[in-house]
Amino acid sequence: MTIGSRMVRKIILKQSGKRSFHGNHPWILEHSIHEPGTKPQVGEVVDLVREDGKFVGRGFYNPHSRIRIRLFTWNPEESLDEGLILKRLDRAIEHRGRIGLTDATNAIRLVFSEADQLSGLVVDRYAEHLVIQLTSAALQPFISAIADRLFELYRPLTISLLMDERSAKTEGLEAQHRFLVGRSSEEHVEIQENGLRWTVDLAGGQKTGYYLDQRENRLAATRWIPKNARVLDVCTYVGGFALTIARYCETASIIAVDSSEKALQAAQKHAEMNGLAERLEFIQADFFDFLSDQVDGGHTYDAIVLDPPRLASSREHLQRALAAYHRLNYLA
Repeated sequence: MTIGSRMVRKIILKQSGKRSFHGNHPWILEHSIHEPGTKPQVGEVVDLVREDGKFVGRGFYNPHSRIRIRLFTWNPEESLDEGLILKRLDRAIEHRGRIGLTDATNAIRLVFSEADQLSGLVVDRYAEHLVIQLTSAALQPFISAIADRLFELYRPLTISLLMDERSAKTEGLEAQHRFLVGRSSEEHVEIQENGLRWTVDLAGGQKTGYYLDQRENRLAATRWIPKNARVLDVCTYVGGFALTIARYCETASIIAVDSSEKALQAAQKHAEMNGLAERLEFIQADFFDFLSDQVDGGHTYDAIVLDPPRLASSREHLQRALAAYHRLNYLA
């Protein structure tokens, strides 16, 4: 197919791969397509078609990734270019703008990757700082345009770009963490979420610094905690669930567990910042070992928050990860 003056290459979807497209899922895995003799370049726009030639979708190709194509449109008349990417960005930000920031919360996720039809892109706002996280090579060529639009809308002190080592390795790119706008002189930025104060490590934190996508879940969890409950927060990281529960619930005790000493130091600091240190007990331990010991010791809890890390990085590790998740939930 020709778009403007460019010829877009066609990639043929295998008959066996058709079942993957209920709900227009944007990921096209390597085993779902007939690989072309000469593979397109990283980031090249391609059309995905069925074996009978029927158009399926248009996206970006990556010969190095298990996700060979990330589809961005299912309309054969729609060009996949900077204009479309910025249009999607504007739409996502407008939607988040309806939620708005308050005195109790000044940090929010602005872009939710696939949920906003921007596969591989996350944008988080931490007060006057923005962090762009890339998990794919698809949108790499548009980063400058995305950063310019974000600066135009928010005038932040800094905009930084993050691609972690895991994402970079799977996409055939180099890991990066650099400032696109400004340069922060502070190692940590203070934010407010759900009426609590937090410090976010924009340089060394997990993901973009803090799990902003769990904001509503942290607050929702408080509605399930009975009065005088004994609460266990497993994989607490910097204390997100534990502190929110301590802030809004009358509990008998709250134990927060994580394997990372650095994360627990941050969690302890957050508890002290919010006057909640006496309400919480922090324990450094492997979560499997800790839960096993609790079961063996006959310890019980009224409520358990279980938010483990990703245990499967690829399909080869899926069964082992499922077994681990099953064991973890069984122990809890």
